[in-house]
Amino acid sequence: MFSFIGYALGKVGAEQIWGAPLAPHYRQGAELAGMLLAAAIVYGLHRLIEARQAPRAFVDKATGEEIIVKPRHDLFFIPLKIWPYILALLGIWFFFQK
Repeated sequence: MFSFIGYALGKVGAEQIWGAPLAPHYRQGAELAGMLLAAAIVYGLHRLIEARQAPRAFVDKATGEEIIVKPRHDLFFIPLKIWPYILALLGIWFFFQK
């Protein structure tokens, strides 16, 4: 959801700068800016989640062994920390499409 918001804000910002509707030669730059903004938002969200959720320790009663569990945050089986790079690569790919 945050990536869609960043993408939309990038497109709207480009239309405010260069006028709406966007000329074809500005559209690729607007999509790149939107995807980079989306990547920045997702990166910030990842850092916020990681900072607020510390690893938890559990003790196995049978063995007395301590187990440390870190929370995982995935989207489509891809960790959240990877998504900013995917979004940035998608933005670059959109930029070089004709």
